[in-house]
Amino acid sequence: MGNYSLICCATGGKVNLASPFNFTADCHNSLVKTQFIKPTLKIRSEFPGLWKFIDWLPVSRPNKYAFGPVTYKSKMLAKELGLKNLWLSLNGYFPEFKAYYKTCTFKELHAVVTIEYAKEHGVDKLVLASAGNTGVAFTFIAELLNFPIVCVIPANCMCGVNIPSMLIKHSKIIMLEDGDYSDAIDIAKRISKVKGYVFEGGCHNFARRAGLSVPYLDAVTKIGQIPDHYFQAVGSGTGAIASWHANELFIKDGFFGNKYTKMHLSQNHPMTPMVSAWSEGRDHLIEKRDIPEDEDVINIVASRVLSTKYPAYSIGGGVYDALKATNGYMYSVKNKEIYDALALFKKLEGPDILPASGVALSSLMQAIREGKVAKDDLIMLNLTGAGIIQRHLDLSVVPIKANHTIYKDVSDEQLAELNL
Repeated sequence: MGNYSLICCATGGKVNLASPFNFTADCHNSLVKTQFIKPTLKIRSEFPGLWKFIDWLPVSRPNKYAFGPVTYKSKMLAKELGLKNLWLSLNGYFPEFKAYYKTCTFKELHAVVTIEYAKEHGVDKLVLASAGNTGVAFTFIAELLNFPIVCVIPANCMCGVNIPSMLIKHSKIIMLEDGDYSDAIDIAKRISKVKGYVFEGGCHNFARRAGLSVPYLDAVTKIGQIPDHYFQAVGSGTGAIASWHANELFIKDGFFGNKYTKMHLSQNHPMTPMVSAWSEGRDHLIEKRDIPEDEDVINIVASRVLSTKYPAYSIGGGVYDALKATNGYMYSVKNKEIYDALALFKKLEGPDILPASGVALSSLMQAIREGKVAKDDLIMLNLTGAGIIQRHLDLSVVPIKANHTIYKDVSDEQLAELNL
């Protein structure tokens, strides 16, 4: 495996994958996580962007993608909230802050690490599902790195699927006309079987999670110590799990401290399955109890990218375990609170942030009101998307067009006939 070995979150034992993307075999259906040969993180300043953390990424070499998060200490927002030590991880496009994600989302980080991992292991095509941002990021990175992908996206998520103008040669987009994100995942898995393509793996994919750990790695090394609190909005929970696992790596490293960062995770009401389960102390979801019956829920939440019905909550090493290990909290945030947070951030800090980032900021404001954080605490706020307005001013942006349109009842024979 090169610079790392794999550990089963259920048993703590080492795992040998039967194939590069066969993530759950031999691990009791739990997540596997990375254990690096170099337990002390060395910042590789000779490499740009996220690659300065390559010693803690499951790849052996950088590629031509050169960007990463921007971590800085807030002044105006911190003052408004009465906080003395608020650090922001800005993930998006805002050149004034040296933020250059051209898709405006931190999902670029998991796409670039996943594709590099695939290329290094001889995989020549990936199939995946997305509720929007992941599809945008994978398409952009796939074209940048000349790597073929197939992405299934629900039709009601296609409205925000756009990228900087570029020739699309390596990506195929399938629009699912009558399904949601969970249905798109099922279709992607079926395509992988009937077409012989490799399914990317979603949250099970430790390369994906490694990419999403980069904002936490950047924040800890920039601040110089492990934060007391970590705030992020979650859909599947992949980014939060990644940050918790990175926290464990830092504890083993020891240079930046030996404490757990308390996880504060939030969802957009009424699509709050993890909030519901956690509030009742359950380590599992109950569909009829936790998931709204309204089939059109994706169209009534401000942040569609958080609308996952089946997040990585119950799985070993997942969100429940992260919350339990860190004595964390979960928050439900309504649309009006999100829009108020977006306006407040733009007024005080400058960049426009995406609704998911507004969910995270709103949860921080809730935590302050409820006394869950103190004014002197060291707080990291992960703003997972930003800069749509600035990107439209600076770049030519075009919608991603679907190559095929399908329905949930599509047969395997029809999937096999698709030109992918």
